[in-house]
This record gives sequence, structure tokens and C-alpha cells, in this order.
Amino acid sequence: MARLPGPPLWQQGLTGLRMRRDLLGEIVKLHERYGPVFATGAGPLKYVWLIGPDAHRQLFVDIERFSWREVTKPVMVVDGETAVVVSDGEDHERRRRIVQPAFNIRRIERHIPLMVEEVRRTLAGWTAGDHLNAYEELRACIRRIVIRALFGDRLSDRADELGDRLQPALDFVDRPLPHVKINVPGTPWHRARVARRRTDKLVFAEIAARRRDGGTDDESDVLSWLLAASDPEGDGARLSDQEVRDQVVSLIAAGYETTSAAVGWTVWAALANPGVWEQLRAEVGDQSIDADRLRTMAYLDGVVSESLRLWPPGAVAGRHLLQPIDAAGVRIPAGVIALYSPYVTQRLPELWPDPLAFRPARWDNGVPSYVEPVPLSYLPFGAGPRRCLGFAFALTE
Repeated sequence: MARLPGPPLWQQGLTGLRMRRDLLGEIVKLHERYGPVFATGAGPLKYVWLIGPDAHRQLFVDIERFSWREVTKPVMVVDGETAVVVSDGEDHERRRRIVQPAFNIRRIERHIPLMVEEVRRTLAGWTAGDHLNAYEELRACIRRIVIRALFGDRLSDRADELGDRLQPALDFVDRPLPHVKINVPGTPWHRARVARRRTDKLVFAEIAARRRDGGTDDESDVLSWLLAASDPEGDGARLSDQEVRDQVVSLIAAGYETTSAAVGWTVWAALANPGVWEQLRAEVGDQSIDADRLRTMAYLDGVVSESLRLWPPGAVAGRHLLQPIDAAGVRIPAGVIALYSPYVTQRLPELWPDPLAFRPARWDNGVPSYVEPVPLSYLPFGAGPRRCLGFAFALTE
């Protein structure tokens, strides 16, 4: 088999150091030098990068060729071993069928009043002239929204506590690779395991209380849905307590970690680019936000879409290849980890005119300059059968 494009073996150590310092910047440089397909690393830490729609297209079709479990092992300390995001094959299909209806648009729209309530609560604590960390303030706000949406109001007063319990495990997942697991007090892995136990104690107690009380009558409460739902295409079996725990905690982690980053970048972009904040303010006005109004806010939609293009929540994602694939004319062997980068792809000049400019109007199909995005060139939430379960909830937030 021909050698894959990429730095020679003697340069891989230096390439690895540069990637640890600036992963995305180094991917851009490697793409410019070697093209849409290139390899980095060696041995068990060898990765093949697929940049652009032609290169990464097959990752979103023929999903039986790939495994997600191998590449999602680092997040299992948070998400558990049965979460939809870490599942493969029939297990993934069954769990997704059960969980997906909890995030249909009708249920999501029921959460808009609580989203508005929590945002107003946060902004009420801001005083003109004060200096504050807007990202951390909005992050705490989003955490409360997510936990209220998942658990209803029963745990609303413990949202910050639950987030604090989980945070050390999230910090471990966010560490640069490799994820070293040394279970000695004071190490990141030990802190992550303690965080997992403390989080599970609270979540399993709530699951037991719901089962004992017969759930709730609130159809928008995701936990109640998960406890009552069954597989519509299988044998009608319901999720076990462990499966419910894993879905709920993975939704908490994804629901506020990634969304808060996206909201932070959107607010920054709106303030940093002249005229954007003012035009947003004019469109939103002083009226209350509801589902009907959201559907008419074309400029807001453009601002959010453009922010997600430039700063996608998942900058890099991957698959473990169970079978060989062809990518942009290059044969990729089975057994390797294939990675793609929405961040890099969504900034390619051949796909996006003036790619580094923040231009909400590029999403307005009513203007003469509109160019429809190339399929699989815009991937802030992935695509295909493995698309993010909560993408519509995140967009609504």
C-alpha cells in the first residue's frame, strides 16, 4: 500500500508538539501543504485527516464501515458506556429511536418560556458600567436551562450544584490527548472518577424518585419521557436505569458545554462586527420571544449560522475505520482513526467566499450574492444518521 500523504516519520514528533500548541492552526497548515487527505502520528496514535466534502463524504454514509466507540472512549467518564453518542450498530439505533422523540420541535418549543425566563434572570444581575465575565455568566444560564429542560423544575434549584459536581469530569475530557488515567488522589483522572460518582448519586436518586412517584405529567420533561418511552420498532423494551442515566448526563454535558461556547462566540461576533448588534436589536425589538417570532427572525438566523460556521462547537470529530475507504482518491486502511474538522472545512476559501469575514447575509437566500453551501461543507452538528440529537434544542437556545 502506498504511503499516505503527510509529514515524514522523522517530523512527526515536531508536528505533534505543534498540534498540542495549536491544533486547528496546524491542521490548516498541513492541509495547505499535503491536500485534503494526510496522516499524522505513528503506531497506535496514527490519525488520518480528511478535510473538505470530497474527502470526508464517506464518513457520513455507509456508517456500518465505522465505529464511534473507539474514538469516544475519553468521554465515557462523563457520558457512560450506553449513551447514544458512544453507541454503535443496533445499540445506537435502538437508543436513538427511544431518545429522538424527546427532541421533536413541538417539545423543544415548550422550553422557550423557560429559556427566556433564565436569560432575563441572568441579565437582571448585570449593571451598566460593571466588568463581568459574560461567557461564564451565560454558561451558568445555559446550564440552568438544560437541567430544567431535562429534569423539570424538581431539580431547578440544584442546577448549579449538579453542574459543579460534573465539572471535574468535563475538565478531564477537555484535556489534550492522550488522556492518562492515573487513579491517584489529586490527579485529573481521580478527580474525574470522584465527579462521576457524585453526579451519579444525584441523578440515580432522581431516577428512583421518578419511578417511585410514577413520573410526571409534564410532556416536555426529558427525564420523564426517557423513563416512559419504549422502542417503537423493537420489542417494546424500555431503557434501563443505567441507560437513562447515561442519556441524561450526556445531554447535560453536550447541552451546556458546547452550546455555551457557541453562544459566547455569537455574542462576541455580534459586538465585534460593526452594525451587527444594532441590526439584531432592531429585529428582536422589545416584544417577548416565542416560537412564532423566532421563525420570522431571518437576520438572527443568519448571525447564528455564521457564528456556527466560523466557530463550530465540535471543531474536530472522528471515526474508527472497520473497513477500508476511499477518500478523495486516497485509499485509507481499516483500523485507523479518521478525523474531519468542521472548523477547517467551514473556512475553506474554495467553499466560502471571503471565508474569514463574519457575514450573516451569506445565509440570506433572498439576496443576489447568495451562494448555496456545498453539501457536507457546513457541519456544526454533524450530518446523516449520527447527527447531533439535540441540534434543534441548541439552535433554539
